[in-house]
Amino acid sequence: MENASKALIIAGAILLSILIIGLGMYIYTQAAGAMDGANLDPQKAEAYNREFLNYAGTNVSGTRARSLYTAIAAHNRANSGDATLQIALTIGGTAFEDNATQAATEEAKQLPSNTLKAGLTYVVSFAYDPNSGFITACNITPKTN
Repeated sequence: MENASKALIIAGAILLSILIIGLGMYIYTQAAGAMDGANLDPQKAEAYNREFLNYAGTNVSGTRARSLYTAIAAHNRANSGDATLQIALTIGGTAFEDNATQAATEEAKQLPSNTLKAGLTYVVSFAYDPNSGFITACNITPKTN
């Protein structure tokens, strides 16, 4: 009888050990999944912003500023279904609307030829969403000497 009770105690201890090990593995996999998700957002924001960050700076030529405008306009049209992915554009202190969701003709969406001049240099800066890290606004201003 004494051997049977010791066998039951040992069996219970083994089952309890297996339960504790299983719980520890579950917690570990949950924590590892949370860490993978935390590293994904900065990488996603970096990939999203990479196309536009090539234009950032204080000595951007007018031609490159026009290319940035074209890239932002194409991006806004491609993401017209998601308002959180639209990039607001300000040129010389004036907000410039190029939102594909607006009812506007293609001619009205074109950049006026006198807005970004090829012979001038510009300062290009960006504003970011504090939660996602995505670019939400672009400011292009003529550089003053």
